[in-house]
Amino acid sequence: MNQPQLPEVLDLSSELFHTDQYATYRDILEQRPVTKVRFYDGSFVWLVNRYEDVRAALSDPRLSNDPTKQSDIDLSAATGIPADLIEYFQRNMFRSDEPDHGRLRKLVSREFTMRRINALRPRIQEIAEDLLEKFAATGGGDLVSALARPLPLTVMCELLGVPEEDRADFQTWSQHVVESDPAFAERNAVSYRSLFECVRSLVRRRREEPGDDLLSALVDLRDSGDRLSEAELISTVFLLLVAGIETTVNVLGTGAFLLLTHPDQLARLRTDDALTGPAVEEILRYMAPIEMTSRHTLEPVEIGGVSIDAQSTVLINLAAANRDPARFEDPQSFRVDRNDGSHLTFGHGIHYCLGAALARAEAEIAFDVLLKRFPTLELAVPDSELTWRHVFMRGPVELPVSWR
Repeated sequence: MNQPQLPEVLDLSSELFHTDQYATYRDILEQRPVTKVRFYDGSFVWLVNRYEDVRAALSDPRLSNDPTKQSDIDLSAATGIPADLIEYFQRNMFRSDEPDHGRLRKLVSREFTMRRINALRPRIQEIAEDLLEKFAATGGGDLVSALARPLPLTVMCELLGVPEEDRADFQTWSQHVVESDPAFAERNAVSYRSLFECVRSLVRRRREEPGDDLLSALVDLRDSGDRLSEAELISTVFLLLVAGIETTVNVLGTGAFLLLTHPDQLARLRTDDALTGPAVEEILRYMAPIEMTSRHTLEPVEIGGVSIDAQSTVLINLAAANRDPARFEDPQSFRVDRNDGSHLTFGHGIHYCLGAALARAEAEIAFDVLLKRFPTLELAVPDSELTWRHVFMRGPVELPVSWR
């Protein structure tokens, strides 16, 4: 079969990247592994796709993760963040280079530890069981709103000490800002401002009434003069809340979709609990919850034999790298027994996701509880009718399911 030739200019807003984009990624890997593409605002950026190139780019200090160091993108216009709030959403460890990155990560990681995560596992189990018990009483419905969204929302809000009465509004605002749809720029700007006011209010409350939670610990770091500014504190809380929730929503929704559309793999998982961990890794590899991340070149660089000028925007395609046949055997197949955790979904190098262990714990527990609670679970609509999130996010907007 002749492989279709890619258009001379690839457009990120085209259906090539939003309808069966994995076929597009396969063609890009074979024909043009480092290529220029048109971004959503009409500008041209570089897209890096091969596993080895992506892995190297993620840890290359010449590729900056600090958006303030680039000059070709209007941050406020590109993100929808009101100009006066940019520093409060961009001053965290994810959006910084060394030495600030190391300083911020060290401060956060001393509280965001495996001890805390392991201590959370019984509570995660309890939350999942409670959510699915309530879902069972409905007789069927949307698994995203029943489990995939409320589970990580509840876990992260409890970890940070967010009061229950604030969670519903926060859920709405966080969904708005991660979608970053230009058609809803005004709405998103309002949501960013609402998130800022909410987080600032939470910080103020924890100063007055500290508790045994991560937010209180972070506030104490700020107030004890341990090199954490007010903007960095608010930005870090925002990062943990939004990134710690929305990515896991995608993992849970996508994972359930993959299992329900691969009945042979679902059957294997049901008969062997030891496959739960490998199955989660395969879900993360096969459909990454965030498909791409960005960097900016501080000097001229060469990636995959292609010369890229300084001050260029580089998109790093995690989803394509995770299906690179040069790294993964039969990468287009979904196999719960693959047992290969070398995917790049959580990044690589100094920016490796701090919340990876928590996301894995939530996914392992959620799928274990889900499959035991609903032995006859199935999709309630043809998979062709599902709507998927996009603009770098990957997960079903809704996942209607039923059981017998």
